[in-house]
Amino acid sequence: MRNRLIFGAAIFGLGMIIGAALTGVFIGKQVDDLYIKNRYLADNLAVAEKELEQLRQVSEKMHPRVITKISTSIRFNEECDYSEYERSTIELAVEKKVREWLQVISGQEVETINYLLVPRIVDNREIEVEGKDIRLKVLLVVLSEHVIVYLEIIPSQNIV
Repeated sequence: MRNRLIFGAAIFGLGMIIGAALTGVFIGKQVDDLYIKNRYLADNLAVAEKELEQLRQVSEKMHPRVITKISTSIRFNEECDYSEYERSTIELAVEKKVREWLQVISGQEVETINYLLVPRIVDNREIEVEGKDIRLKVLLVVLSEHVIVYLEIIPSQNIV
């Protein structure tokens, strides 16, 4: 009886060892396949990036980047106590004024724009919107085909 129990345990242990070995072989084959596929995809990506860079260079030579759109992103100083209607009205008026002021750069090539001049056109300007005097503070200007001017609205009574 005891020999039979030892024989059964030996068969069970041998089955576990063979199963673990076969599992290791199958997982190793999958890892090898994935490694080869990864290298193949990395090579394809490198080729595609080179082709894309060549296309960009050709495209830039043929079609220069021209400023086509001017927009603003406005935030209000925490001291502004305007209602939602007043804020919307101010945003619309500021957007219109900034487009007017920056109309001179519209249609020009991005590479030819004086990057230092653009923020100075708008920064610290004071305008009146529906009887409220406000000052515009330029936080950031993003120059590309789409010019975005990030502004902060400050009430004129808070000007130092």
